[in-house]
Amino acid sequence: MTVSDRYHRQRLVADIGDEGQDAIGKGHVAIVGVGALGCMSADMLTRAGVGTITLIDRDIVEFTNLQRQVLFTEEAANTHQPKAIAAAERLRAINSEIQINAHVEDLSPKNIDRLLEGVDIIIDGLDNFNTRYILNDYAVKNNIPFLFAGVIGASGNVMTIIPNETPCLRCLFPEPPPAGSQETCDTAGVIAPAIGIAASCQCSDAIKILSNNRKKVSPTLLIFDLWNTQSNRLETGNPHDSCECCSKSNYEFLQPCSSPEAAALCGQNAVQIPSNGEIDLDQLSDRLTSHGSFHRAGPVLRGALHEELSDEGKNIVLLCFEDGRVIVHGTNDVGRAKAIFARFIGN
Repeated sequence: MTVSDRYHRQRLVADIGDEGQDAIGKGHVAIVGVGALGCMSADMLTRAGVGTITLIDRDIVEFTNLQRQVLFTEEAANTHQPKAIAAAERLRAINSEIQINAHVEDLSPKNIDRLLEGVDIIIDGLDNFNTRYILNDYAVKNNIPFLFAGVIGASGNVMTIIPNETPCLRCLFPEPPPAGSQETCDTAGVIAPAIGIAASCQCSDAIKILSNNRKKVSPTLLIFDLWNTQSNRLETGNPHDSCECCSKSNYEFLQPCSSPEAAALCGQNAVQIPSNGEIDLDQLSDRLTSHGSFHRAGPVLRGALHEELSDEGKNIVLLCFEDGRVIVHGTNDVGRAKAIFARFIGN
């Protein structure tokens, strides 16, 4: 090791040193979701020298991403590059010594074993709850640390889940919230500094785990409100005896039936996305008012999104049904339709 070594300042940290840095260089981290959280985490871990980083994302780069998704450029937005590919190119330019894997896929129970094979840590950069619960079940089943985080507006939650040591996501939140019941970044907004706090906490714990400093990880749930300068850490205790995942090994979210299949509708340039439950259309209509012209007719809420355009330059249209189904008109790309669903409907 020489002073010119790019990791010199990191090696100087007392609990890392040469051995810790070598261990980081042998690590494999998967980042699922390469949006705001995923971009910042990927950037930091690439610079930290994590040996292999796997990026998984189903979406494309858009102009509204550039305010907070630090790996993307205007060119990537203009050409609608897949996020995983655009991020990987940028990361390889930052650190050519490590391996970057990019998968433009929608993670599901069907492909999760293939996509996460051999990873040491899973980092949550997601925009929907159902996939988080799939990751939680997978992490607990396979004894892999899962670094959960979520940010809306200027507020966030962060928790590192270490199977058999800390509670899992389902210990604290046994079921995902109903579709359309939670705000998203696209409906409530988000500021980049709040993303930075959450991603920094995730990456700090990832570096602790990889460098054999797992005992330094705090077994708490961090809740912060950056706008009002408030934060709190809640003790989470031990894995809950009643947890279906931790205690009963009931990994229901890994079953294919737990992840409804979206499908392109033949000849309609539209994709139908099922949901796991009913949608409160009045609540959803209130949230979407500033994002398009929406009106309700009985069991259907219909509207055109201002920010989302089809390949023909027309507004993407959403048809939302009380039974939980949503039809996205203006694209037959299932991945893009699911990304739009996650951003504006949620979960």
